[in-house]
Amino acid sequence: MDGSDVARVYYEEKDLGRIIRNCEKDVITLTQVYIELTLKPPLREDEIISVS
Repeated sequence: MDGSDVARVYYEEKDLGRIIRNCEKDVITLTQVYIELTLKPPLREDEIISVS
């Protein structure tokens, strides 16, 4: 899913959970990129906490 799908998924499919999961994945990916660029060690799986 990308940003252009959000309205359809929300209004037509009524699937807010899918949008939340997608946003969480985006945040995790962006965080991992930032960590890599700042030469810090990558996060382990057990350090990543999802709220959904």
